[in-house]
Amino acid sequence: MQEPGAPLRHIRVVGALIRRGDRVLLTRRPEGRAQALRWEFPGGKVHAGETDAEALARELDEELGVTARVGTLYLEIDHVYPDFRIHLAIYACEIQAQEPRCLEVAEIAWVPPETLLEYDLTPPDVPVAERLRLEAVGSRLSSSAR
Repeated sequence: MQEPGAPLRHIRVVGALIRRGDRVLLTRRPEGRAQALRWEFPGGKVHAGETDAEALARELDEELGVTARVGTLYLEIDHVYPDFRIHLAIYACEIQAQEPRCLEVAEIAWVPPETLLEYDLTPPDVPVAERLRLEAVGSRLSSSAR
């Protein structure tokens, strides 16, 4: 438990926005871990001495067995839990050739952006899902107006 008045521990986390057609990749956290069985964008903690891109490539290899190209920053979120604070940086990523496998995740889902908020997402991932949903709805509206 956090000491009263002590600064919150800060954790830098990176996540991947991986698209396949009109869907995005979500992974489900395994049992026995914090936020067990909740959905999230794949990724994890940045270790000391790692860049965000190095950490994200490592995490995607460990969790899903894929080699990924880390692209541009999509969104950054700060979320405060009772005992610590997370800074989540989401990057657009491309899987090179492999099919994602459940190595360190309970489940994988390719989800239309409009339905992301129907999943029990971890709190830091909710703003990412909200932005993706708004972009998808806006894109559909602008294409139907043509």
